[in-house]
Amino acid sequence: MKPLLFVLLPLLLFVACKEEEDPMVKIPSSVLSRQQFTKLLIDFAMAESAGGMNIKNVPAKQIDSVYAFDPLKENHVTRAQYDSTLAFYTQHADLYQEVYQDVLTGLSAMQTHRDSLKTRDDAKHKADSLAALAKTNHTDTVKKLNTKAKH
Repeated sequence: MKPLLFVLLPLLLFVACKEEEDPMVKIPSSVLSRQQFTKLLIDFAMAESAGGMNIKNVPAKQIDSVYAFDPLKENHVTRAQYDSTLAFYTQHADLYQEVYQDVLTGLSAMQTHRDSLKTRDDAKHKADSLAALAKTNHTDTVKKLNTKAKH
């Protein structure tokens, strides 16, 4: 019980004594803006998702080379800039929470857009299939009628 007390007591004191964050925190120039950091985190999520899905059906040994999307490089962000950004937002939990909410909103919007495209494509495919089926059935009916007319 005492070891738990030694761990929890400092944590509780730290949380209780924490100063309120300034709502107008100035983001240093070495740190990505909220929008830039949000985009970068969305790209990280997308890269991880693409690699995890293995949509190209490649052997496990080749996944790293096939899915070589590097969100840092694609967004022109250095590792040092990313580390500074991560450290800054970690120290400003309220801002970090806002960024993550933006990430979730962005990913959700992308999912909704993808689902609407899929629904539209499915509806078009169904309509095309029905049209082709109707055309085929109509042609077969005409052939049957022509055959009967000849006899």
